[in-house]
Amino acid sequence: VEQDGQGFRPKMPRIPGSELPQPGMQYAMMEDLYEFDAFLTDLDEICRLQSIPAGAALSEFSPGQFEVNLHHVDDPVLACDHAVLLKRAVKAAARMNGLGATFMAKPFPDTAGCGLHIHVSVLDGDGENIFAGASTDGEFSDRLRHAVGGLGDAMNESMAIFAPNANSYRRHAPGNFVPATPSWGPNHRGVALRIPLSGPANRRLEHRVAGADSNPYLVVAAILAGIHHGLSRQVEPRPMTAERAQLEYEVTVPVRWPQALDAFEGGEILPAYLGEDYHALFLKCRREEEANFAAEIPTKDFEWYLRAV
Repeated sequence: VEQDGQGFRPKMPRIPGSELPQPGMQYAMMEDLYEFDAFLTDLDEICRLQSIPAGAALSEFSPGQFEVNLHHVDDPVLACDHAVLLKRAVKAAARMNGLGATFMAKPFPDTAGCGLHIHVSVLDGDGENIFAGASTDGEFSDRLRHAVGGLGDAMNESMAIFAPNANSYRRHAPGNFVPATPSWGPNHRGVALRIPLSGPANRRLEHRVAGADSNPYLVVAAILAGIHHGLSRQVEPRPMTAERAQLEYEVTVPVRWPQALDAFEGGEILPAYLGEDYHALFLKCRREEEANFAAEIPTKDFEWYLRAV
């Protein structure tokens, strides 16, 4: 992003070296990668020097928006370390090229926001994937279904973690590729909990709710808490969404900050995993931040009401 005459309001991304805006929705366009080649090359070099296991990069739905994948590791804390290091590497590579990078969930009102998608599989003591195999009815394994069920149970109270600040909730709207209900299904990019196509050994869940502005350590902790809750209580999920099903925008989780904090406060799952003291501290900090944000008078108040009321 770039700073314009209105302070911290960013301009739409331009093609580096020009004042030409990148055209709109061009998912996976090679031309977008060519135009940002210098930035991506520097990012690749930084990741190599810092042993950040970054893999494929592709252009996303919004101008100047890119996805970078991190290779999986068997230590969830290390995976979160990699995510934080990648974020710093992206910002450093951007500065090296006279650019700015943001991980805001919704920096522009008319384009898709930015998400943090987490892929999770669970291995047993012998190194076998517990999500592999099928149940007696030929669908996904019981353990996979129970993990999905637990994540569905925990999603309401986890939204304050997946969407931790005011801007986070601007991403939660129809057309932004952000599910607002604990839907799940095979290879469906409109659901909250996607089962990517893979062989049994690589069977995994993709959690698609959190924003790029969220804390990866807390997001992963909330996801693992939901999975453990589901496995230990054999929670059955809601009906599965078929791969090519057309989905209406459905809202069953909090998509506004105060309501998400209420759900977090009343949660019965996360306190046992995060610890009651930390749960209370997180809530107190976020309540104060939400109150301070609500006390500010935004420009839109003056545009709509200063002369009209």
